[in-house]
Amino acid sequence: MIRFKGIDIFRGLCIFYMTFGHMLHWWLSKTDFWLYEFLWNIGAPIGGGGFLLVSGLSASLSYRKQIAKAQNSNEYDIKRARNEYLLRAVEIFIISTIWNTFGYLYLGLPGIWLWFVLQTISVSLLMAWPLFKTTKSFRLLICFCFWIGNEIILGLLSPHSGEENVLGVFYFILYNSPEQNVILGYFPFLLLGTILGDILFEASNIKDPTAQSIFLKAKFIKTNGFSGLVLILLGIFLNYPAFMNKETFSSHMFIVGIELIIISFLIYLKDLKNYRFRKKFTFFEYYSYYSFTIFLLHHLLFFLFQPQFNALEIWLYIVPIMSLWTILFRFIYKKVGKYASVKFIFNKIAVNLAKKMETISLGNLRKLKSIKKIEFV
Repeated sequence: MIRFKGIDIFRGLCIFYMTFGHMLHWWLSKTDFWLYEFLWNIGAPIGGGGFLLVSGLSASLSYRKQIAKAQNSNEYDIKRARNEYLLRAVEIFIISTIWNTFGYLYLGLPGIWLWFVLQTISVSLLMAWPLFKTTKSFRLLICFCFWIGNEIILGLLSPHSGEENVLGVFYFILYNSPEQNVILGYFPFLLLGTILGDILFEASNIKDPTAQSIFLKAKFIKTNGFSGLVLILLGIFLNYPAFMNKETFSSHMFIVGIELIIISFLIYLKDLKNYRFRKKFTFFEYYSYYSFTIFLLHHLLFFLFQPQFNALEIWLYIVPIMSLWTILFRFIYKKVGKYASVKFIFNKIAVNLAKKMETISLGNLRKLKSIKKIEFV
């Protein structure tokens, strides 16, 4: 199966921007915090929502590839493909839980349950599993149902924030730190990504380059470009001028619309036109390759400085630190390669565990057959 370079660039862009945005958040003084809010709102489509979208896209491509492998193999079956997918999701959930435990140490008890992007990705992957067998149209409908439902439920539960009753507990589970990637609002990003992944998988199965190019232009680039434009306009007009309030249905449509256009543009440049970016822009590939690794490790930068810099001083620190950070991962890529990738390690663990589960299952089945034979004799 071909690898779509445009997707790698988009993933790298998301991780780069999240790293940059967090540095602004951590180190800016309170009086100049407006710079973070301004730049983070502008780049919202390549923040957590963008990472969720591309995670769903990658999960779909990987899963479809495994299913195709199962259909053409006597040793690898659909059950193992399912187990590998679910085990990867559980691994991410375990890491996110450990991560949130540090949130508990820093923020107190509420930090145990925060919808940081890793927790949202892991739970979203588990929720998306039953929907892989449904049509793309049905999954798109589910996306809109979740977005609309999220706004309704948030409105109903918000008055009960902090209350010690059933509604207060539901608010805590669904909306603790509502400015984060809450599951009801951001699950659709990942689910929409699975739809895009299915389309790209169909394109990858077309062997003729000309036919593949025609398919990508019609089914992915033009469709997503038009859909993205419609979603942007709907998002603006449904909640103007507050359409960038990230807790609303209109903001989610606006953000997804921009993401669809960006991804379509990158696929067009990198995979259809084979446009070569200048060498200085290839660092996005390192951010893509080590996406989970960088997401986890970049939080160590939090401890470098206190929130003390103004809107001008901050650049004197962020630019060289981001440059050194990029050089570090370029060095790691050349010396260690995939073995420094958390994503690769997760995949290897999931594959090995799935094999062991299958071996144990077959062993138990043989024992059961042996017992039945003895009883029959």
